[in-house]
Amino acid sequence: MFRMISYPLTEDGPVWPHNPPPVRLEPYERIADGDMANTTVLHLFSHSGTHLDAPWHFNPAGLPAVDLPIESYVFQRPLVVEVPRPRGGFIGQDALEPLHNDLVGADLVLLRTGWSAAREVDPGKYGLGGPVLHPDAAAYLMDHCPRLKGVGIDAISIGSPAFIDETMAAHRILTGVGRTDGRFALIFEDMRVDADLGNARRIYAWPLMIVGSDGSPCTMVAEFMDQ
Repeated sequence: MFRMISYPLTEDGPVWPHNPPPVRLEPYERIADGDMANTTVLHLFSHSGTHLDAPWHFNPAGLPAVDLPIESYVFQRPLVVEVPRPRGGFIGQDALEPLHNDLVGADLVLLRTGWSAAREVDPGKYGLGGPVLHPDAAAYLMDHCPRLKGVGIDAISIGSPAFIDETMAAHRILTGVGRTDGRFALIFEDMRVDADLGNARRIYAWPLMIVGSDGSPCTMVAEFMDQ
């Protein structure tokens, strides 16, 4: 059984403040106008809708998505971390330490804050920023999760415009800035984090393979064992 855990792109979808719309559709050919087919020019922003931050987003020495091994986008040991937080609430190291034994084996850590409830009822508020992954928590994940390949959150970002310093620091830590071992974690933002995703057999996250892009809208699918 498969379940979509990414949001479809829409022209009026929520965005980080001052970012362009997630997508703009420009009709190129239309059967109704006498053309042979319907075709469309897609104008996309790399960090809208459910999307990933590739290492190059914050790490000048990091790779774009297209240059990563395909295995980077397949996760077999997801872990949902329940961290209900209000807008601007920090997710700190103290929230992760009690889960150490589970985190050690996880290759994808999914932060379930509850903030996604605002996406439908108040997308403007949702886009202004939700809970914030504190840099000490980002560092804890990188230092204590040897299998970690990705971190996801049910908010517009792991950061907030109200806490830019912490937001920048957490992104830099996860994208591997300053590390000598080459490790990094992909960042998945504005995604659905269902409570049962820890039971998924696999989670797939497929970006658009665009040469040189620092990130990409991403189709994420959870695979469960058939009931």
